[in-house]
Amino acid sequence: MKKKIFKYKAVYWITLIVNIIFCIAFGFGLYNRIIINSLFDIYTVLIFIIETLSFSSVLLLISKSKLSILTHSISLILIFLIITFGIFKKLYFRNFGNDSMDYLMTLIVYSILFGLFFLIIKYRVKTDFIQLEIDEIGQNQN
Repeated sequence: MKKKIFKYKAVYWITLIVNIIFCIAFGFGLYNRIIINSLFDIYTVLIFIIETLSFSSVLLLISKSKLSILTHSISLILIFLIITFGIFKKLYFRNFGNDSMDYLMTLIVYSILFGLFFLIIKYRVKTDFIQLEIDEIGQNQN
């Protein structure tokens, strides 16, 4: 029996592609933060953590481990935190809303991230241990 993480292959491939994109994007972001010498900034620490989680999630997805759902969920939550922190920072300095794209892009990015989060939580394979025990009744287990 094949190892399955998600109920549908499409969700697996979407998650894998999104993780690869996050891994590449946050890798470039981390590289840029190192170049401008802002290593001890909160954003740099969060970008490093997300990069590490995305890379490990890609490796876990390829090996079809159940931990990939956890690592991908944590990285999505950290991305939510970075975006929310950036919005609060812009609101504090009264820079938010100067451009109409502030409202539109925030809505689009949050919608995409919530959609991804919904996909990985809704369509993961749940192991029913009681059903597995019932299926194994009468089988020789040497």
